[in-house]
Amino acid sequence: MRGSVKWYWQRLTALILVPTTYWFVVFFLNNLNASNQNFLNSLDNIFVKLLMIIFFSAAVFHARLGLVTIYEDYFKDNQVKVYSRVTDVLLLLVIILILPIIFI
Repeated sequence: MRGSVKWYWQRLTALILVPTTYWFVVFFLNNLNASNQNFLNSLDNIFVKLLMIIFFSAAVFHARLGLVTIYEDYFKDNQVKVYSRVTDVLLLLVIILILPIIFI
């Protein structure tokens, strides 16, 4: 990916993350003292699921872009490939762990 394309996607995901992060924090603070059943009912709302998918997708993609930029700037070419693959595996693990939460 060219530098200008990475810059564009980094800014776009950041713009998506601003309102969705605010919503995410407010949502969990509002449900902090809710019973387990009420919390699960809140998560069952299709709008909540959609916002969570948008939030986590943007967060993972944003993190991936940022980490690749750091790897390219501070490591040699062969190290970039290794660290990039490790990052991909870790982010895939995060996605796998988050999916059951979204699709309860």
